Amino acid sequence: MRCHSIRFDLLFDASEHWRSGRCPWTFFAYPTSLADDLGLPPDDAACRLLATLQNHGIDVAIWSNGPIENTTYFACRQEDLQRLDHVLQELGSGGVMETGFLGKLSSRLFASLDEGDELHSFAAPPD
Repeated sequence: MRCHSIRFDLLFDASEHWRSGRCPWTFFAYPTSLADDLGLPPDDAACRLLATLQNHGIDVAIWSNGPIENTTYFACRQEDLQRLDHVLQELGSGGVMETGFLGKLSSRLFASLDEGDELHSFAAPPD
């Protein structure tokens, strides 16, 4: 599949983080039923973004058993929230990622469950 340069060994355990009384900060959601065997969404651009965030030193997780049924999340620790916001703004202002990319893609992926539409990638960071 399209794992690009995602370092799965660096993903933190969002469920354990939650059980320890800290809430993972979710910044992207998609239907678990659309995820591949590694928990990745069916969108290359989203996968590239996850790898890009790791390359910027942000601890991220793929949280597949979070609070809402059939919803998997990309999440970070709250202490990384400002850095996440900074990187996302940088990618957006640099034209590498379109404004609202994560929200638009999330909406499209959930809508595809009902519509059976073909999924199309939005522009996101290159490898």
